[in-house]
Amino acid sequence: MKDQSGEHEAASRRAARFITEHVTEPITVADMADAVGYSQFHFTRMFAENLRVTPNRYLAGVRFHRAKELLLTQDHSVVDICHEVGFSSPGTFTRRFREEVGVAPSELRRLADSLSVSTPSPFALYPPGVTEAHVAAGWPNPATGQVGTVEGTVHLPPRLRGGPGLEALVWIGFYPAPSPAGLPVTGVLRLGEGAFRLPVVASAPWLLATAVPTTAEPVEHLANPRPAVGVHPQPLTGSATVPLVLDFAAPWQFPLLSALPSLLPGLRPGG
Repeated sequence: MKDQSGEHEAASRRAARFITEHVTEPITVADMADAVGYSQFHFTRMFAENLRVTPNRYLAGVRFHRAKELLLTQDHSVVDICHEVGFSSPGTFTRRFREEVGVAPSELRRLADSLSVSTPSPFALYPPGVTEAHVAAGWPNPATGQVGTVEGTVHLPPRLRGGPGLEALVWIGFYPAPSPAGLPVTGVLRLGEGAFRLPVVASAPWLLATAVPTTAEPVEHLANPRPAVGVHPQPLTGSATVPLVLDFAAPWQFPLLSALPSLLPGLRPGG
């Protein structure tokens, strides 16, 4: 039987482009399947296998990313932006935006204001009950959910390998799924390439990373259209040593939704 993996990958990417081009329209999974010439059942399975999210989840991700761009570059009301990106209920939009981005729409704007007058500094985020000593030991701990420790090295694309004082800000964290939505359960912000160490927790086995220049504007931190990203190809369920290689996201990849600067001590809006 002919290997169809390449054909399915190409069709999934065409579907992602179709979704992006029609994001403000009331499109359905049937519309997406028709656009690339597959049955709805076959298309849904194929898309999820290749992009690691369902078609509807991808559509929602693109809509929320577009909403972030509008919130940060326009003075439209949240209600107007809700309708502009394809949602009918402002309440549902705001609730789901907070779940997917990590902050509410109005908080995202205040976070951008905070970033315009401050520069993020390196820090580590551990789950409740997990200390640096626990991370160093790497022992499983049922009380905190820690199942081990990952030690790794992050590698950046050449454009982000700045000299002294110009190192990129690199966010590395563990998520429940292989897509950067919501906020990581545990993570670290470091400067430039190099080593990192994080606790592995059972509820968030996917290791993801992104990087921005230290000179980035707030919109680059919060709604970058083509961020440098990296994801470990398999979920981590125990101690491991891994490389993490970042590259600039392809147009068909699931957008980076997480408002990571909201994790910074003292920078979270209202905090």
